[in-house]
Amino acid sequence: MPDNIPKESRRSQRVAEIPLPDGEILEAREIFAEKTLAVCDRTARRMDFPTVYVGGFPYVKRNASLRIIADRAKRKNQPQKPRRAR
Repeated sequence: MPDNIPKESRRSQRVAEIPLPDGEILEAREIFAEKTLAVCDRTARRMDFPTVYVGGFPYVKRNASLRIIADRAKRKNQPQKPRRAR
């Protein structure tokens, strides 16, 4: 039997955070994008975070996603690595 509840009313029923046994927290991608990153959900979707769908809503692992963002950060005006001679 399909779930015929409109998505807007189901949105209010979802949980914002789901704690996992390993200490990681699953956070709704839309909330993570707006509160933590200050971007829209569409931009967060393009960032390709590890996503899990629970009840039809996307959740991202908070610490893993923040680690991905930190790995992408670069400093300006840093010297390039020397090229290998041939």
